[in-house]
Amino acid sequence: MRVPAFLVRRFYVAGSLQNSDRGFQLQAQNEMGEGMIVGLHRIAVDGTVIDPARITAARNGAADAVRAETISRIAPVPVRRGDRVTIHVDGPPLAAGRHELEVDLVERDLGALQLAITETLAEPRAERPPAEPPTAGALDG
Repeated sequence: MRVPAFLVRRFYVAGSLQNSDRGFQLQAQNEMGEGMIVGLHRIAVDGTVIDPARITAARNGAADAVRAETISRIAPVPVRRGDRVTIHVDGPPLAAGRHELEVDLVERDLGALQLAITETLAEPRAERPPAEPPTAGALDG
């Protein structure tokens, strides 16, 4: 089932798409209620499907990240209301600009869900050198 955009906006944490030291990540937050993820089948960025072996998910407060390829009905990921999940993709960082993200997952009670997200990854901010204090000559006037 393709999830309507207004519901996707309730799950996806706007502005969370960012590069990391080993790839990129995004976040979702469960605002609805108790759920059980029993499959994370596909993530695509700009039409390119990501190998599930490169994807991990970590729930806030959890000690370990779960590999997408291990999530199943036998090894589900419980998601409580208010939980925030960070999905991390190992690999090259994304270029700055607009990206189309697609996530296909399976929730135990709702079945297969398809989420489409459009997000803009901002240019990394350049480090500004600290301001130099004025010199004595600059204060004389």
